[in-house]
Amino acid sequence: MPVKSDKLGPGTLSIGATGSAEQWASQLRACSVEPSTDTEDSIPVLSGEEIGGDDTDTAELTGTVLQSYDAQSLILWSHEHRGEELPFTFIPNNDGALQVTGIVKVRRLRIGGDVKTRNESEFTFPIVGDYNLGLIA
Repeated sequence: MPVKSDKLGPGTLSIGATGSAEQWASQLRACSVEPSTDTEDSIPVLSGEEIGGDDTDTAELTGTVLQSYDAQSLILWSHEHRGEELPFTFIPNNDGALQVTGIVKVRRLRIGGDVKTRNESEFTFPIVGDYNLGLIA
């Protein structure tokens, strides 16, 4: 198989219900869906055998956004919607075929940073349940 590698972007990230979803792509500097698996320890029994530990899969939507301080700010949006579980759609590259959909729990973004600098806020939104990785419809 030949080597293939795509760049992130141009793509999209929207969070919220269809028709009222907030578009994040124009402020995003980085975005990823980060799955992880926690495995419980094995349980030893008298015979010397072990029962394997259960796996628990989780994931987070993470990234970095440029801060703005106006009425359409993602900082303001994140504070207004903190704790809400909202649908998201992440398309890493519009020329590609993959998209990720699911539900995230919104957390507040950091406000401010260094003076006379274009500040950024990193975010980590837990994905509720599992996410769907599929092809763009």
